[in-house]
Amino acid sequence: MHSSFLHAVAAFTLLCMIAVASVASPLERPNVLFIAIDDLRPELGCYGVDYIQSPRIDAFARTARLFKHHYVTAPTCGASRYALLTGLSPRSNYEAGNLAFQQNIQFTAQREIESFPHLFKKAGYETISIGKICHGKQDTLPRSWSRILDRETKHPDFQNNAGKKQRHAVRGLDLPDAAYFDGAMTDTVIKTLGTLKDKPFFFAVGFVKPHLPFWAPKKYFDLYDPEKIPQADWGEQPESPSYHPSFELMQQYGHHPDDGLEDPDYRRKLKHGYAACVSFVDAQIGRILDEVESLGLNKNTIIVLWGDHGWHLGEHRLFGKHTSFERALKSPLIIRTPAMKNKGRATSALVQSIDIYPTLAGLCSLTPPADIDGRPFLDLLEDPNLPGPEVALSYNMSYGAPFRGMRRMYAVTMRTKDYRYIQWQKDLGRGEFMFQELYDHRVDPDEKDNLAESNPKVIERLSKRLVQIQADQN
Repeated sequence: MHSSFLHAVAAFTLLCMIAVASVASPLERPNVLFIAIDDLRPELGCYGVDYIQSPRIDAFARTARLFKHHYVTAPTCGASRYALLTGLSPRSNYEAGNLAFQQNIQFTAQREIESFPHLFKKAGYETISIGKICHGKQDTLPRSWSRILDRETKHPDFQNNAGKKQRHAVRGLDLPDAAYFDGAMTDTVIKTLGTLKDKPFFFAVGFVKPHLPFWAPKKYFDLYDPEKIPQADWGEQPESPSYHPSFELMQQYGHHPDDGLEDPDYRRKLKHGYAACVSFVDAQIGRILDEVESLGLNKNTIIVLWGDHGWHLGEHRLFGKHTSFERALKSPLIIRTPAMKNKGRATSALVQSIDIYPTLAGLCSLTPPADIDGRPFLDLLEDPNLPGPEVALSYNMSYGAPFRGMRRMYAVTMRTKDYRYIQWQKDLGRGEFMFQELYDHRVDPDEKDNLAESNPKVIERLSKRLVQIQADQN
């Protein structure tokens, strides 16, 4: 390992220790409320999306640190959540799909600390989980939780249709919030918060919406005029292994027109449904935050709001995630600490989901395992104007039709301030490059023009930088 890199690490560690002292010193074993939201891209008012109605999250952002450029480790639920909770990127276990928890059960079990909730539990915290935190059952991390709460709803209409294939992708019935999983879960969270008095807690709350199907109470659909919701440009299909025929939507949900997504009215209906689900979840989060304040827990509770990945709403002729494009890899991250300085000021620094683990550990004066891949960004919680990390890495595998004769390809993508660079390989992190992509975000934020062939010098520079980063991580 280069000595310059070691010196940089030492200096960064010292800076983080100073940040821990300044951020965490007023706290006496702070609680942590961790809110995960499924398939939520930065489609929120606080992220500058003016048509969306998200007043409660927007109000929270005004008291917290909003990260404008937060990138997940993988654009799919399982791999993204596994990396977040364990602090390990897919380069460590070569699983970039939704089976990350199940396929790594033995690998995770042999680790002394299996996840950051487990780290908190060993430190004396009561660790509680409800909703979608892992992908699949929470018992894939059996040592992490003191309690796993139920979040069931009993409304017959919802229950009778929730598990059927080829059901409606969009539906807004005149039902109460508690008829839906997320509404019923919120009731349970509120009841549970009032009982947490004996020891510090780590409470993980996982919302399912706005994940498909786009079902929410009718009153949230009524917040919008579908004709006024802006639509993505339905342009040309990209030449990229990322492209897929919106398989999650088109294969699992029926009742779409004969010409499917080519119908602009259907695309409008889908985006209306997504917006309604965002507003529905926004209202539930508001109820939880109100309870935190009414109980006085806000005085000693770190609150994290995290989206597990982004989602395409028509961009690149896609509805869904599972791509290496910006829309699938960028998601919301908003963090508030009780002693935070410069509240309400956003940061443009690049941060990664995998960095949340060591950051929360630092805020609570805990020491994470030395072999995790994430690095803390405590300094950005102090000063949002700092430049932050130079790059954010993400991993993906192609889910679409065969591309250039390859049925499956793996991607490592590096986001810098100016560029997104994507390497596609036969095996994750190994083998020759099968395809490369380069997008200049200074002039092409929608990533429509692949400049890889026309900019060999930039490709060479970014490729060398990626090799250096990966070598330093090993």
